[in-house]
Amino acid sequence: MIISKLIVTPVATHDQPLLNSTGVHESYRTRTIVQIETTDGYTGAGETYGDRDDEIAANRNWIVGHDPRQMTQARLRWEGSPSAWAAVETAMLDAAAKHVGLPVCDYIGGRARDRVEWAAYLFYKFADENGQGEIATGAALDPEGFVRQAEEFVERYGFKALKIKGGFFHPDVDIETFRLLRKRFPKQNGYDIRIDPNSVWSIETSIRVAKAIEEYEPQYLEDPTDSIADHAELKKHTDIPTASNMCVSAFSHVKPNAQIEGIDVILGDHHHWGGILAYKETGVLCRVMSWGLSGHSNNSLGISQAAMLHACAATPELNFQADTHYPWTDTDGDIIKGGKLQFKDGFMDVPDAPGLGVEIDEDALAERSEALKAGPPSNRKEMILDIDPKAKPRDGSWTGYNFPNYAKPRW
Repeated sequence: MIISKLIVTPVATHDQPLLNSTGVHESYRTRTIVQIETTDGYTGAGETYGDRDDEIAANRNWIVGHDPRQMTQARLRWEGSPSAWAAVETAMLDAAAKHVGLPVCDYIGGRARDRVEWAAYLFYKFADENGQGEIATGAALDPEGFVRQAEEFVERYGFKALKIKGGFFHPDVDIETFRLLRKRFPKQNGYDIRIDPNSVWSIETSIRVAKAIEEYEPQYLEDPTDSIADHAELKKHTDIPTASNMCVSAFSHVKPNAQIEGIDVILGDHHHWGGILAYKETGVLCRVMSWGLSGHSNNSLGISQAAMLHACAATPELNFQADTHYPWTDTDGDIIKGGKLQFKDGFMDVPDAPGLGVEIDEDALAERSEALKAGPPSNRKEMILDIDPKAKPRDGSWTGYNFPNYAKPRW
């Protein structure tokens, strides 16, 4: 079984105007899609962040001709980032698992669960310009609007874990949102609520917010401030567990966290850590260190969502609902055959088909590829300026992305 072809395709797909600590999402997001074919007719697919195509193509001379079952050799030969490797590894695992007729999670050691539970990833946001999107295309610019968005997600997908993407508005707004969300979705009814301001708060503000929301029983407080040491200081003042996908997002961060125990819950991500197998290894580290394990998500299309699904299914240490951006992908915005993967009661079933259980729709892939060639995305700066007229880009460029890229800590 030898890889005979490697295809790398950058794509763009519509994104709603979601708000985070640095600004607003651009009008489209980019992803890199990897496809391989083998000499005996098997195919595999992988997906990762945008702008990884050159990095992957630089490894073409050895990927073509490699046996995709020899994962250890491939990891040792790889030259590039963990996130680019993640797409290549996923494609290799997809093809190798198809070869033996097993789902990826069973091919890499067997599943710990037949379905995986996910968390609703909720944002303050502007209304989408053209009403595109699968869900919540309207504005959510205050706590009441945020709660209405949560109601949509719960009604449609059945999520019982709710994540507040905070940090754009003043912390008092996030506190009020947490209060109203907990009032609407009580702990005694089985709802968990977590908050993530993407490290935009100072230590002092983090302590103040933690004290203010303790009575609402947060599941955890994710990346409120900027470093492992800052989180360790925060933990002196609250019993709310700390979580991170920013200051602990690679194997090199494990030892520093073990030394001062700043982070209690790791948001593993097969893109950040370097593949599905690395996610399983992250689980082992969490078991050894008695840390919790959740899952990070960023703008997934169907290939990455399927990879996340198999990684979570195969990792017994997963003990928190994983995040997922997948509902924010348009109904017709995916690149897989048969339409988007589906949530039911907050869960997603692990497919029994060999490999990832999804296949690329070549027409949709070509359409998303052409969308990238149409020009750069809008940075939607006018939307920000409507509510923050004094906003200025940190880099001095009014055409740059992630407008306005507020400085940290902002509050």
